[in-house]
Order: sequence, then structure tokens, then C-alpha cells
Amino acid sequence: MRFKDAAYEILKQAGKPLHYSQITDRALAAALLDTSGQTPHASMGALLYTDTLNPDSRFRRGDERGTFVLKVNAPAGIQAQIENIKAQVRKDLRKHLYKMPPNKFEELIRQLLVQMGFEETETTPYSNDKGVDVRGILRTNPLSTVKIAIQVKRWTSNVGSGVVRDLRGSLKVADSEQGLVITPSDFTAEAKAESQAIGKTPITLINGEELVDLLIEHQVGVTQKPYIVPSVDSDFWSEVLGVSFDSLDPEPAKPIPAKAKPAQSIYPLSIQGTHHDQVFTAELLNEKGAIRMNGQEYVTPSTAAKVVVTDWKEVNGWNFWRYLDIGSGEWKKIGTLREKGK
Repeated sequence: MRFKDAAYEILKQAGKPLHYSQITDRALAAALLDTSGQTPHASMGALLYTDTLNPDSRFRRGDERGTFVLKVNAPAGIQAQIENIKAQVRKDLRKHLYKMPPNKFEELIRQLLVQMGFEETETTPYSNDKGVDVRGILRTNPLSTVKIAIQVKRWTSNVGSGVVRDLRGSLKVADSEQGLVITPSDFTAEAKAESQAIGKTPITLINGEELVDLLIEHQVGVTQKPYIVPSVDSDFWSEVLGVSFDSLDPEPAKPIPAKAKPAQSIYPLSIQGTHHDQVFTAELLNEKGAIRMNGQEYVTPSTAAKVVVTDWKEVNGWNFWRYLDIGSGEWKKIGTLREKGK
């Protein structure tokens, strides 16, 4: 299989962005990649970088340097909002992990172990930890016990092979202790090679994307909120009433006189604005921009926005306030309504 075809299969299975080195490793392990070259990782990276310049490419570049992901058609409506929220939560989590104090990051990892079912979890003394920050024991059954030692590196740069070697040297070999390195960033190619070096104790590596996956899966610092959305029960219509919902003819539209304008029925329209991560809600009363907020009416969007954005000298209310466009599922500036009305 050619490089790009192999990359497509690997990214389709992963369902998330991967570094081109990871794509290459997985393709080689799955015997998807036919190559006799000595530098398959470099070849994969060069091909993917070049291919993404093509508008018809199946790939796009990820947010992290050197990563790629499959292009997907943007979903519409509610599903689009859900996907946007998921992406934003992941981005916010990564950003927050980088800002945490190192000792708090260690405690976060200990809490994650607890939620994953580990017992006797503990963080080692912050100084002189000899390469181990967190330890824990997982008892899957009375006959199987897994002891794990974790080194955490809250680095913005990629973690190198030296960290892997240091942790390996700190493992309690007599207790069959397993090693794990966790970072919100990523690992160098040398670190990945060292973690699986032949003849040495394997060390598991978890990067930022994988850590966010675990935090979401085990709901550590993350909550899952269910929302109820109505949908048509087609079985009721067909089985109980004997009619197909899809086949019902819609009521004929009434013709609009040539010179008559369609009635504006969207007002009052719910709108919102965000400032310093706080969401403010209001109502747009008409196409001229009158706004009602907290029972008070304002003549222009900018007047209402200035009540919220007190730390700016000027604010354009037509750009600040947004409404939910039902057709696209996107929050759009209310100024677009004024443009449509011209």
C-alpha cells in the first residue's frame, strides 16, 4: 500500500490527529506500508505536508506541529454544535494542563489513577523523587496485580529519551514495577525509540492528546451533560395512525405579492455575547438594533454591549452580539441580519 493510502487507513482507525511518525509506526506494524527505504518517517511526513497543499487532499494539518487528521464534512445543526463544544473542551483542557503547577499536575495524575481503579496511589515527595512522581497498584483479580510508577513532565516542549532512561532506572525491578511517562506535550522520536528498546524494560508513553482522552473517559475534571432533543417518532405515525410521516404533503405556500416584503417574524431574537469567558444573554427587538437586557431596553447594540464590556473604550455591538443561525447551527454576528435586510 502506498504511503498516503496507508496514512488514510491509520487515521480512519484512530479517529483523531496523529504525528506522522505515529502514522508511520502504526502502518508498519499493521503491514500496511510497502517500502524498502531507510527513512519511512521522513517520507511520510514530506508526502503528507505536500499533499495538504492540494485542495482535494484527504488530509489536513492538525493543531500540533507535525500532526495530521482526515478531512471531514462539517456536520450541520445540533451535531455541529456538539462537535464544536467537544473540540473546544479538549483545547481548553490542554491549555489548562500547561498552566498547572507541577505538584498539582502530579496530584491530577494520582486522581486519574484512582478513577481508573488503582489502589494505594501516592505522590512521592516533590524533591528527590528519583524519577518517580506517582505510584499505584491495580488489582484486576485476586491473581493479577499491576504495580505502576509514573514520571510526569508538565513541559511545553517534547520529552526526550533521558527522562525515559531515568524512570527505567528508578523502577523496583523485584516488584515487577511498570513504568509510565505522562506529559501534556509529546515525545521526541528518540524517546519513543528508547521506550521500546530491545532488551530493556518497556516504558509506556502518554502524550497530551491521549491524556485528554483519559480525563474525558474517566470524568476527571470533566462532566458529561445530557440534553433532551425531540425527534419525530416515525413508527408511531406508520404503526398507530397508518400514515407515513415523510409522505405527508406540506401545506401549499401562499404566494407573496410581487411588491410585498415577507413578514419579519424572528423578533424578539435571543442573542448572546461573551466577555472574559462569561456569557451575557439578551434579546434583539428589531432590525434597527434595539436590545432588551435584564429588563432594560437599549436603542443600539453598542449601547447594550458597553454595559457589559466596561473595560473597552469602544465596542461594536453589531459584532459583539451573536445569534444562533438555525440553518447552519453556527453563532453569527447580528450584523449579518442587518446586511440581509438591505
